[in-house]
Amino acid sequence: MRFLKYIFFFILIVIIGLSLYIATLDGSYDVQSKRIIKAPAEMVFNDVNDYKNWQDWGPWYEMDSTIVAKYPDTTSGVGASYAWTGKEGAGAMKTITLTPNKEIVQQIDFNTGSTPEVYWNFNEVEEGTEVTWGMRGENTFMEKAYWLFTGDIEENMKPMYDRGLELLDMHLQEEMDKYNIEHKGVVDHGGGYYVYQTTSASMNELSNKMSELFTNVGNFVEENNIDVYGNPFSITHKWDEQNKTSMFSTCLPVKDRVITTGDVLSGYLKPQKTFKTVLQGDYKYLEKAWNGAFEALSNKGYTFKENSEPFEVYVVNSQNTPNKSKWITEIYIPIE
Repeated sequence: MRFLKYIFFFILIVIIGLSLYIATLDGSYDVQSKRIIKAPAEMVFNDVNDYKNWQDWGPWYEMDSTIVAKYPDTTSGVGASYAWTGKEGAGAMKTITLTPNKEIVQQIDFNTGSTPEVYWNFNEVEEGTEVTWGMRGENTFMEKAYWLFTGDIEENMKPMYDRGLELLDMHLQEEMDKYNIEHKGVVDHGGGYYVYQTTSASMNELSNKMSELFTNVGNFVEENNIDVYGNPFSITHKWDEQNKTSMFSTCLPVKDRVITTGDVLSGYLKPQKTFKTVLQGDYKYLEKAWNGAFEALSNKGYTFKENSEPFEVYVVNSQNTPNKSKWITEIYIPIE
C-alpha cells in the first residue's frame, strides 16, 4: 500500500508540474501563408468575401469529404457567416470587418473555448495580387496541452493554408478562362455619331494601341464636356492576315456630330444590316469568335458586304469588372 501511495504522489507531482509548465507556455500564435495570384485584387477579394465560394477551393474539403456547410441569408460582407459539420467536429465563422479589395477579418469558432481571428490581406503587385491568409489568437490551456503533444501549431496549420491558396489560385484561373460564343443572327444596327481616333498596329501591339487610343478619346470627351451615349466600340478598316496587321479606330458614341480638331475626329456609322455574334469571356477568344461568326453567317446563306467595316462593341469590359469571364463583346459584321 505504501508503494502505491508513493506512485500516486509521484503521478500527482508530475501532473501538477506539467500543468504549471503548460500554464506558463506562451499561447499566442500567428500562422500565415502568402501567394501571388495572377488575378486583380477586386476579383480575389470578391471570391473570398462570399463564404459560398469557399467550397470551390477550401482545402478542408480535400481532407474531409463528409463536411456539410450551412449558409444563412447573408454570406458576404460584414456580418456574413457560415457553419459546418464534419468527422473532425463542427465550427462556425463570421466576418467582423473588411476594407474592400484590401482586407478581411473574420472570427472562427472551433468549439474549443477560443475564437481566433482569421485575416486576409490583398496587395496589388505587378504580377497580380499578393494574397496573405492567416490566423492569430491565444490558445486555451487545453489547446496548449494539445499542441505540446501533437506538434507546433504552425507546422500543422501552415500546410493547409498553403494548399488553400494554391486551390484558390487554380479556381480563379479556371473562372477567368471560361467563355461562351453565341451567334445571334441578323440584326439591323441603328448606327449613329461617334468621336474616334485611328491607327495601324501589328497583332502583338493591338491591345496596347487600342488601350492608348481609347484613353485619348476618353480624355477628349471629358475635357470638352461631351456626353457619351452608349458603349465604346472599335471599327476594323483593314485586316492583313498575311502580315498580321490591322487598321482600326477606337470610338465613343455621341448624340450629335461633334466639331473636332487635332487627332480626335468625328464620324457617323450608317444604319445597316449586320450579323451579330456575342462573346462572353476574355479577348483572347475574339479570333475564335470572329472566325465562328463568318462561318455561321455563311452557313445561314448570308454574304459579307464587300468594302464594309465590321465593328466590335464592348458592352462589359475591364472598366466594369476585373473578371475576364464576365466581359461581353458584341461583334457586328455587315451583310448583303
